[in-house]
Amino acid sequence: MAANKENINVTKGSGDNVMYLRMSVNERIQHFLLLSSFITLILTGFGLKFPEAFWVKWIVWVIGENAFEARGVVHRIASIVMIAASIYHLYYILFVPRGKQLIRDFLPTKQDLFDFRDSMLYLIGMNEKKPRYGRFGYMEKMEYWAVVWGTVIMGATGFILWFENYFLKYVGTTGMDISTTIHYYEAILASLAILVWHFYFIFLNPDVAPMNKAWSKGYLTRHQMEHEHPLELEQIDAELKAKEIPETITKETDGIAEDKSAANTTVHAEKNETVQSENEEQITEENKVTVTEKNKEVKTKQNNFGKPDTNTNRKKENKK
Repeated sequence: MAANKENINVTKGSGDNVMYLRMSVNERIQHFLLLSSFITLILTGFGLKFPEAFWVKWIVWVIGENAFEARGVVHRIASIVMIAASIYHLYYILFVPRGKQLIRDFLPTKQDLFDFRDSMLYLIGMNEKKPRYGRFGYMEKMEYWAVVWGTVIMGATGFILWFENYFLKYVGTTGMDISTTIHYYEAILASLAILVWHFYFIFLNPDVAPMNKAWSKGYLTRHQMEHEHPLELEQIDAELKAKEIPETITKETDGIAEDKSAANTTVHAEKNETVQSENEEQITEENKVTVTEKNKEVKTKQNNFGKPDTNTNRKKENKK
């Protein structure tokens, strides 16, 4: 079974093999561009800040003498990719139906506060059941808005540092130092958030280990939905059930119409057969009458054969 492609919740497969759409192809491409550009920016950025680190020396050994110049070029290309992906994502959430629903589902709600409280109680053993989340829990919402905030801050400060000669006359050396500091510490914060927080929920979380494949395959199994997004699963099931009812009614109506049509055809056929039978009987009776009359005529002629014609004799007598 599958819902309309324009809908938010799309499934594929049937029975125990049903899969639930988590990330569309469009969203997976956006995620890949963000993922690849972010990792590249982290490596090339910290490579400049910590040139004596062992992994930086290894990169220099692989690339060669031009490693420093190449680092700067690659860093800027990756920043352009991230900014372009962010601009497209802004278009996606403003004008594409699925994107509009995506941003609505990412908006914080009052329930997130209760979920955070219940989650803390569950982790310290004071609550037997963990909170039941919908499409996005409070953790995923915090990650999303942290990425939005980090992209804006890193993009703005990085742009100032890129075009240092132009902005220096407006912000001065103090402004440049502030931009450098913000850019550096925001990079550390973003790196820790991804490596410690995001990677844990994608790779190390016992409910999805060894890896949550939604970012690559796009779909989650029913078992995963039951553990990670039970409220969303209930909503999907309710929508699919509501959609199946009109289809069932339509099929039943079509079946009744077909039965009526078949019955009418049978009645018409029976009427035609009756009329044809009556016509045949009528023709048979007429033929019988015709044959009987002809037989009488033949018998009359046979009886009169050799007898004198009375009328002829009377005429002869009158002449005499």
